[in-house]
Amino acid sequence: MKKLLTVLLASVLLFASAMALADSVSQVWTCTLNAGKTAEDAQAVNSKWLAWARKVGGSDEITSTFATPVVGDTGFLWVDTFPDLVTWAKVVEAGESDDDGLDAAFEALQTCSGSRLWSGAETK
Repeated sequence: MKKLLTVLLASVLLFASAMALADSVSQVWTCTLNAGKTAEDAQAVNSKWLAWARKVGGSDEITSTFATPVVGDTGFLWVDTFPDLVTWAKVVEAGESDDDGLDAAFEALQTCSGSRLWSGAETK
């Protein structure tokens, strides 16, 4: 019985440490603005999305960046960063059922060719 409790405690501690060291993930969207739309228009809608995502994801650690090229005109990127994969999945799942009309607002502003989900490790 004592050995079973030791194994159970070790498993719980391993799980807790894995959660504490969970890597953040970033979803990077490649987009262009639709005719007549501005970066300010897109950022205003994105500000609403960010508040919604933080609410449904349960984390104020979610961030979103509007990235533009310094040289050249290739559109822009949305870089949405989540503290972990679980939080990202919560936001994606919530968006499939109810996004408060944000998808339609984004579609009116921009055309996105796709996205990728990135995970990185900090160099030490």
